Amino acid sequence: MEVKIEQKHLFGILYVCLVVSILAGLLVHSHEPTHAAFVWQAVFSAIYGFIGCVLIIVVSKEIGHHWLQKEEDYYERH
Repeated sequence: MEVKIEQKHLFGILYVCLVVSILAGLLVHSHEPTHAAFVWQAVFSAIYGFIGCVLIIVVSKEIGHHWLQKEEDYYERH
């Protein structure tokens, strides 16, 4: 028996999981004691982490495009 799920239902499930994940994260962080002495320390850590993640993604994509991927006729030319 094959069950087919439409794409709009899959996106609905994805969005529900995303909202539940965000709410769970907010709930955990609201009951967790903070180690930052000042509010700006926590904000700086969040911004620093976000920029670090974005840089990892951008650098990885650039390495993949320029070093790992080959042109379509790479094997025909050599």
